[in-house]
Amino acid sequence: MKDTLLLIAVAPNGARKLKTDHPQIPLNAEELSETALNCAAAGASMIHLHVRDENNRHSLSVDAYKEAIQEIQKAEPNIFIQVTSEAVGIYSAEQQFEMIHALKPNAVSIGLREIRDLDEHIITDHFHKMREAETFPQLILYNDHDLNMYYDWVKRKVIPGKAYPILLVIGKETPEGSFDNSVLTAEITDKLPAASWMICAFGPNEYPAGQLATKLGGHIRLGFENNCELANGSIAKNNAELISQMVNYLASENIAVANYQQAIEIMRPDW
Repeated sequence: MKDTLLLIAVAPNGARKLKTDHPQIPLNAEELSETALNCAAAGASMIHLHVRDENNRHSLSVDAYKEAIQEIQKAEPNIFIQVTSEAVGIYSAEQQFEMIHALKPNAVSIGLREIRDLDEHIITDHFHKMREAETFPQLILYNDHDLNMYYDWVKRKVIPGKAYPILLVIGKETPEGSFDNSVLTAEITDKLPAASWMICAFGPNEYPAGQLATKLGGHIRLGFENNCELANGSIAKNNAELISQMVNYLASENIAVANYQQAIEIMRPDW
């Protein structure tokens, strides 16, 4: 399926990167709020949020999320906030859902492969709870196996509804493999049974993969979580530079960028 408006999401920090990776990696609530403000001004209408503990390690702390969300909303109310539920080898699937149900965020990303070992009726119950709380899940898919699992779960009503926002991960090195740019063809993307589809890509491939996706009506997630390089090979000063680079490209192609309200609708599941 193909959208006519393009959503740009910023993923500014991820679970692992530190100031030693880039001095402008935002790690605390104040830095995240400043990043959200600057990236919204550059053209992003959504932020994919990770928080850290007191030692800057990955955390799913509800309190840390609440603090960061409050600061972001204070600084920039017109950016849609999606929290991650990523396990990073620390949290169990049940702990991931405990955070989601306690926090009740507007949106959350969920890796299907991280929850697939739960009993299916438990997965169904968790998704019904998210629907009742109006928490919009975006399902993270790394390869064809994940995509087929998503098809199967929707078909068999393991997850309620007809279609979900999905994120295709391009080029992540995992034992099970991941998508590459060859997935970005109209023959494939036009048939995706998704409420919306988005990509993220790693390193220097972030920009060319993003260009391919936008021409096919897909949405894009950019930022220091996966990449710090501009298209010319130089290091971006901050996350907003990566957003501006893509916005300039989209303007040259006459592709319209979604605003905050439009981003909410793009990320809404058909459930």
